[in-house]
Amino acid sequence: MKVRDILRRLQEADPDAVVLYLAPYADDSDAEEVLDVVLVSDMWTGERHRSADGSFSEVHHPAVRGLTLGWNQTTDEQWLERVVILSSVQRAPHG
Repeated sequence: MKVRDILRRLQEADPDAVVLYLAPYADDSDAEEVLDVVLVSDMWTGERHRSADGSFSEVHHPAVRGLTLGWNQTTDEQWLERVVILSSVQRAPHG
């Protein structure tokens, strides 16, 4: 999802509503409040790993780490991307 997609979906949202995150397969009562938004300045790598059955998984990580273990040049894809991280943990202020 891109930032523009989030902004478009939130146009009609109550600005005082609490933002929650719900992990896959979690019950609604397991939702956690988003406490921090991190605007990452460094580039990240996106990877799409394809399996023999045609399914795929995506991985995102800082670009300086190189490619992930199991990367297959024949079947997998990679790209550089900018990211924004939403977190349910409040990070310490910098400075």
